[in-house]
Amino acid sequence: MEQDNLMALGRIEGKLDMIVAHLAKQDKKLEELDGRLRDVEVQAAKSGALSGAISALLVALAGEMLKRVLH
Repeated sequence: MEQDNLMALGRIEGKLDMIVAHLAKQDKKLEELDGRLRDVEVQAAKSGALSGAISALLVALAGEMLKRVLH
């Protein structure tokens, strides 16, 4: 009986070790994905800022051209 309990305990410990190892791998993968997402977000912010600046410049130029044409 005690031998069976020890065997069952050993199996449980082995399974727990596997779960801990799997969670560690998932944590590492999550950190990698978080880094990649951060890079994408930074690039999106840069693209948005550049697009906004270009749009503002084009609107200002169009306004000036309209002023010159109308006067």
